[in-house]
Amino acid sequence: MNITLKLLDCTRSKHNLTLLYQYDEITFTTTLWYSTVDFHQLESDYSQEYMEKIYFHILLFHGLKILSLKPTHLDLGKYGKYWTNNLQKLWEVSVEQCLGQWRYETGNLDYQGAEIIHQDVTTMKREAVTLVPGSTPLLLCNGGGKDSLLMARLLDDNSVPFDSFSINLHTHANPEELFELHEQHLYKLQNPPPKIHRQYIIESFLNSPAAKLHGVEGVEVSEIRNYEDLPLAYGIFGILPIILQEKYTQLCYGNEKSADSEQVKVDNQVINHAWCKSTECEIFYEEYIQQEFISNLTIFSLLKPMSDPLVYRLLSQKVREEDLKLVYSCNTNPPWCKSCPKCAYVYLSYMAYVTPEQANEVQHLLGKENLFDRPDLQLYYRQLMGLEAHNAFECVGEIEETKLALEKCVERGFTGEAINCYSKKARLDRSEYQKLWIQYHQLDLSYQRLPPKLMEILLEECQKLENK
Repeated sequence: MNITLKLLDCTRSKHNLTLLYQYDEITFTTTLWYSTVDFHQLESDYSQEYMEKIYFHILLFHGLKILSLKPTHLDLGKYGKYWTNNLQKLWEVSVEQCLGQWRYETGNLDYQGAEIIHQDVTTMKREAVTLVPGSTPLLLCNGGGKDSLLMARLLDDNSVPFDSFSINLHTHANPEELFELHEQHLYKLQNPPPKIHRQYIIESFLNSPAAKLHGVEGVEVSEIRNYEDLPLAYGIFGILPIILQEKYTQLCYGNEKSADSEQVKVDNQVINHAWCKSTECEIFYEEYIQQEFISNLTIFSLLKPMSDPLVYRLLSQKVREEDLKLVYSCNTNPPWCKSCPKCAYVYLSYMAYVTPEQANEVQHLLGKENLFDRPDLQLYYRQLMGLEAHNAFECVGEIEETKLALEKCVERGFTGEAINCYSKKARLDRSEYQKLWIQYHQLDLSYQRLPPKLMEILLEECQKLENK
């Protein structure tokens, strides 16, 4: 049976965009509110046609999540004139990679996306603009976690000015409380960012009973966690209005090196929960945006040259007193749900690498509970240490990074069921441990995407760490 997902419209007011979709007879909306963007002014500065092309990309890539209802066709509607061969390549890769976890977990590995209809063969072409950098050329994406804290401290300690951008990924949470969690560490910096941008998402699709109530056979509408990484696909276009308004030429994420590693491979399909944080993804989207929208926008990840052991050890040296109380890493129920793989992994890494005083600070936040003993985390710990079919589907380290952290916890005298499991079933021998320790403490100099000044900062900070 043919079922069409149609891109109906993207309307705008001065500060918001409303995205409208029709799946069969069901209508979905997504509304984006911007705390600092004036769309009227942007259309005056760059033309209505140029901005409409951006609106279309935001509409299209927000529609990725609705593909979990398995439409057979995607109708571009009035936006067919913006479809190009370059966009088709980007879209096909994004569908394959961004929906990989959903396809794996719901038994839909054979679903390859929807056939595009109503694309205009006489597509419109408009040259990308070249921005003259504003007073602060660097926009830092701030998710409110330890990576965001470390990036902010590295930049602030080295007198690199930046502005901040946050998005409320958890559309079920109170957005104001979530943004306060995101931003509270920024105000402790010596030089807080002059501008802090927010994007609010009001979402009608995620966690909806659409599939259940409308009889879509064999389809499960994904939980939010399956789409945790999609903002780096749709979000990159959603950030463009802010970049255009403020004339940023550098967009910086805090994506970890382990994002380049998959969770599982099924036949010839690689499933990577964090593909949208990968170097491959950065390059795809940067090249496309430079060709179509902003010729001199660079996209990179400040932490990408560092493996997690290095990130956490550097974090322990850079944070100030009580900094760790101001950040969170849980993607289920911030700040800590204590029941998800992310909480399990971050807790493990904190215990392994931060100072005893900092570890006590974290444990105080958790009510002194030993997460190594929590029954609902044991499956995730087994996944993290390579004892199950795949690594945990979350933004977590590689299996070897988990084992290094567990070994450090054994050395530090931590106990618990997860520690016992590691000791009995997955423990590294000493020579392998020493080899991995050296390997994971080397900066990955093959990552050549950082501006030279930022790479110099990483080199200097890691050298200081070696000398301690």
